[in-house]
Amino acid sequence: DIVKHLGSYGLDTSHVHVTKGAPSGLAICFVLADGESAIVIHPCPVTLPMIQEKAEEIRRKQIAEAEKEAGEATESDAPVVDMEKKPEIAFDDFAKLQFQVGEIIACEEVKKSKKLLCSQVRIGSEVKQIVSGIKKYYSAEEMVGKKVMVLVNLKPAKLAGVLSEGMLLCAEDADGNLALMTPEKEMPAGAEIC
Repeated sequence: DIVKHLGSYGLDTSHVHVTKGAPSGLAICFVLADGESAIVIHPCPVTLPMIQEKAEEIRRKQIAEAEKEAGEATESDAPVVDMEKKPEIAFDDFAKLQFQVGEIIACEEVKKSKKLLCSQVRIGSEVKQIVSGIKKYYSAEEMVGKKVMVLVNLKPAKLAGVLSEGMLLCAEDADGNLALMTPEKEMPAGAEIC
């Protein structure tokens, strides 16, 4: 069975068509996964070595195309940041942390600080006050209305004399620039981050 034999080469045989009664006795049409390439063979008679050779040729082309696509995906000019690894933790330790989506409903500068903003963050039906060192990157005005990711159950602490009841999550690049972590899609305040 020709189609079964082709399948043993790792080819997608759903794209292989065998037609009997062609002028030369037998036609085999190989349609590659990209839907663009097609090869038709009209040998007479068709021998197993011929089929093996053509199947191997197509398989090599498919592998080369897949490797090329994979290479294009990894050879990006986008910058990356490598950081020192911290000790591994057990899942139970991670599970102790409570992350939720918060909506900033008010924000002001902390008067005694050049770096701090104090935000009122709605998390579900609760509002928490969170102090963050992001004044260099965000104004108090542009913070209002943002959906952010919050570490909710961090022990409260005072920063510059102002109580902070959680932590806003940020990403930091190699130059120390900060960006707030925000949900990719619209999520309600209080949604669990898991």
